[in-house]
Amino acid sequence: MSEFKIPGVQLVAHNAVLRKYLTKSPRHVLALLVVLVYLALESYYLFFRFHSHIQDLAFYQSVASKMLDGQIPFRDFRVDYPVFSLVPILLPGILSQLAGGSFESYVCWFVLQNLALGALMARIIAKSDAGGKALPRFLIATLFAFPVFLFRFDPFPAMLTTLAVAYVSGKPFFSGMSLVASVAAKLYSIVLFPVFGLYYLFNSELRKMLRLAAGAGCLGALIFGCIAWAKMDTAPDFMRYHLLRGIQIESLAGGILLLLEQTGIVELDVAHNFGAMHLVTPLSGLVLKCINLVMPACFVGMAIFLCFAFYKISSAGGSITFRQLNAAAAAQILLFILLNKVLSPQYLIWLLPLIPFCRFRASLIFMAALMLTILIFPGHYYHLISKQLLMVVTLNIRNGLLIWLFMELLLEVAPLCNRRGTTARPTPSV
Repeated sequence: MSEFKIPGVQLVAHNAVLRKYLTKSPRHVLALLVVLVYLALESYYLFFRFHSHIQDLAFYQSVASKMLDGQIPFRDFRVDYPVFSLVPILLPGILSQLAGGSFESYVCWFVLQNLALGALMARIIAKSDAGGKALPRFLIATLFAFPVFLFRFDPFPAMLTTLAVAYVSGKPFFSGMSLVASVAAKLYSIVLFPVFGLYYLFNSELRKMLRLAAGAGCLGALIFGCIAWAKMDTAPDFMRYHLLRGIQIESLAGGILLLLEQTGIVELDVAHNFGAMHLVTPLSGLVLKCINLVMPACFVGMAIFLCFAFYKISSAGGSITFRQLNAAAAAQILLFILLNKVLSPQYLIWLLPLIPFCRFRASLIFMAALMLTILIFPGHYYHLISKQLLMVVTLNIRNGLLIWLFMELLLEVAPLCNRRGTTARPTPSV
């Protein structure tokens, strides 16, 4: 009897194993049915919800076309993303010129580029995946994320972040360069600097910390030098653009406000600005002030938690493992996502290469959150904008799953996991 497998990844040893697993409990059959229904919906979204991505893809193509015409971004025209985001935006533009430079050819090359980035992440994960479990989880999660993964440039910074985490021990200079490149493509990965610093500190690897800092400094200096040489004076404006944004409808705060509106406690409107849907309410100013106060306090608390957890490991004579470092990095990024006033669907792409290395329960929670995210956008986003109760509840369940995932990641880092017998391999030298 033939094996049930895909090239390079064997999910079960034999078809009989799959049948036994499915018949062992009705819950397994129900879970399979849910996945099949979701995949059918995802196929529908891919073919019939493409218009949800046209605005972003048209902007990407516009930026690429202007650059190919000789204009300099951040000098001759405005871009609302960090400077290194131009790489995944420009490359499909160059390739599409071979096919006449149409919008369709640009989208085709953009999708192929993201598939290539996904394959590169899979290759990096495979090299670090001694147990053989992370790669299939990553491939399944990426498949679930296709309606967003294929049409945003976020796979590019996610790939750079994957390199930074994978090489943090084996090649810290390259890891530092990858981390800075990721920050210069999408700012979120800047939160990983304290995680890497604490990892080196409590593993007594100060030389590697200096090498990472040297790599980060070299590429950072090169980027700033290019910005100055090209006179891209408005390059930092993307930060001002983000600061001016309000409460995005899909954020944690946005979900809570929508629930309060359903109960009649608050009144709010939905407004389209800054290229997204934001909530307008008399409480907006107060909520934004709370976010500005809570975010730094939570990151300080996270740093204290990591210090405590890493100290317990080092004081017991052990070293921080790759699994714990990876979970700490994922938790730090997820904390940034949860506390932000904006939570776009593509933000979950940042976690795609990190969550598969965590415990199976964390992967299940993440995949469930991912499926609900796609169900909201591009699935039934209009129903959320019109504040229909079912989509408001779905949004808050998704946000609740992300909070649960954050707690699972903390347990992955904490020494409590080791006392229960969980073992993890050392940090790989990829």
